[in-house]
Amino acid sequence: MNKTIIININGMVFHIEEDAYEVLRAYMTDVKRHFAYTADSEEIVTDIENRLAEMFNERLAEQNKQVIVVQDVTEITARMGSANDFDVQDEDSSYNTSGFRAERKLYRDTDDRIIGGVCSGLGHYFDMEAKWIRVITLIITLLWGTGLIVYIILWIVMPAAKTRTEKMAMKGEPINLQNFKKNFDEELEAVRGNLNDLHNSAKPGIRRTGDFFSEFFRNTGDVIGKVVVLFVKIIGGIIIFSGVMSLFFLVMGLIFAVGFWDTTGFQVFPINVINPEYRNPIFFSAFLLLLIPLIALVLFAIRVLFNRKVITRTGSFALLILWITGLGMAVFYGSKVGSEFQEDARFEQTTALKPEPVLYIRQNSAKFLTHEDSLRYDIAKDRFAGRILIDDEDNEIGMATKFDFYIEKSTDGTYSVTKEITARGRNFEAALKAAQKTLYRFVQADSVITFDKYFYLSDNTPYRGHEVKVILRVPENTKLVIDRELNGRLHNYNLDECVPSESKWETPSQWIMTTDGMTCAIDSLRKKREAE
Repeated sequence: MNKTIIININGMVFHIEEDAYEVLRAYMTDVKRHFAYTADSEEIVTDIENRLAEMFNERLAEQNKQVIVVQDVTEITARMGSANDFDVQDEDSSYNTSGFRAERKLYRDTDDRIIGGVCSGLGHYFDMEAKWIRVITLIITLLWGTGLIVYIILWIVMPAAKTRTEKMAMKGEPINLQNFKKNFDEELEAVRGNLNDLHNSAKPGIRRTGDFFSEFFRNTGDVIGKVVVLFVKIIGGIIIFSGVMSLFFLVMGLIFAVGFWDTTGFQVFPINVINPEYRNPIFFSAFLLLLIPLIALVLFAIRVLFNRKVITRTGSFALLILWITGLGMAVFYGSKVGSEFQEDARFEQTTALKPEPVLYIRQNSAKFLTHEDSLRYDIAKDRFAGRILIDDEDNEIGMATKFDFYIEKSTDGTYSVTKEITARGRNFEAALKAAQKTLYRFVQADSVITFDKYFYLSDNTPYRGHEVKVILRVPENTKLVIDRELNGRLHNYNLDECVPSESKWETPSQWIMTTDGMTCAIDSLRKKREAE
């Protein structure tokens, strides 16, 4: 029966016989004494202790026991080697004391890496230079595209050689004291060589590098600064030119609107919404609201471009007062115009038509000449007798003056056109008066009825939400041939649904008024033929 004790080797607990402990303690004392005067001796001793702990664990697991005996310590320390072995220089350190090459383990070599050290680790494992492994990987990647995938997988699977023991196992070197010392000396020599190279070339290299980067960034900054200044000047010049031209056209627009724009121009929506007595104040307020920001933008561009203040604080305050004045005028007169839309009124006008079994419904795409048009074009009434029309296809005045068209069956067997005219005003009387000044024309010539494209406001009446609804009522069995131009006005039927297939746009749509309303004449004729 032998006495056992518990020891701790770098955080790993072992049960060991007392005499085996004495042998292990004597061994570690020799090792520590040998490395006592070596730089970084603690790191070497720690690596040796870690390796001893790994070997003890492997031996206990192999022999399925729990206590370390003297034989275990003797054999493991023999494999590790003693401090006296440093006096003997082996020709090939890759062979252990038994004469067998040490087993290599697969690790990533992070000391000789380009990306992750995979190729270097494979080179050590297969005893090849890492550059050939890299060349093979690159060729496989370029030809088949799988080299990169394999590299990433190995990068994830292969552990990195971090400790000195792992680095020795990666290179296939026996993990003993001699190789521990050899690896440490090689690392120390490499560090010294790098320090010497750095000492010889660092000062001039750093100086040259610093001068290079200093000059590079200074020149780059100068170039960028000049480009930015040039860009700002170009933008500033564009802003100044555009602003000055806009100011010129704005002033000319105000003069034109206040002094020279005739009454015909005011009939265009939305200008015709403004009361005649409010137009000049509203135009002037809009002028101020646009003028002041344009002036401020031009002055700001001049200040940035020439680095010169061109307006005093008093001038800036005056511009602000003018802009606020324009805003106040716009709000005041805008609210007055808005109050003209409070009430609505409607009245109807019904005109009897001559009865015709077939009616041709057309749209007049020309503009009816008002009294102001006649004066402007110097047209004599006795000469033209109201027959002068101007094509308005290129002078659309907007949806505000377009009428709504409906075709319905007459309940009393008569032919008629009803105009329902609606307008708004400050009160009912004003709304009714505005509605009564709405003009809409249609003309019947035998079986042809021509409807104007737009309605008109007489006596410069401002637009007050005017709406014109035109209802054509015809008795049953009346045939209607309708121009398809009216399809945009007709609301209760789609004219395009009643034309022959692949017909041209000029082909009219033909309908018949029935008890239930209009029916496509083509469908009625087809049904009649089928019935026969």
